[in-house]
Amino acid sequence: MATIKIADLIDEYNEIKGTLSFKPDYKRLCDKNLETVVLCDKKVGKSHFSLIRNQDFEIIFTHKVGEKIHQSKLDFNTFQPVHDSCLHLYWGPDFCEVRWDYTTGCCDAFAL
Repeated sequence: MATIKIADLIDEYNEIKGTLSFKPDYKRLCDKNLETVVLCDKKVGKSHFSLIRNQDFEIIFTHKVGEKIHQSKLDFNTFQPVHDSCLHLYWGPDFCEVRWDYTTGCCDAFAL
């Protein structure tokens, strides 16, 4: 069975406004040998979505709609989630947000 990627969950139906939860690959996300980890980089219609972990260990979610750019960050240095925690993404025409989702069993089917 193929693994579902976060980019596969974003399409023309939720291009402007949407939400999703997924469990990231913690081995890759925590690997200090990797300068950046790209979890998503996708263009849909007039929107562009990216979710990365940068060299400063910040998780950055960017949603660009036309000329508007919205960004949300989590500091991975000061907060170590429980390994079964999911990342939750929210976005709309005027905002985007990334945060940890602690709901048990929130995304068992979406391990990335």
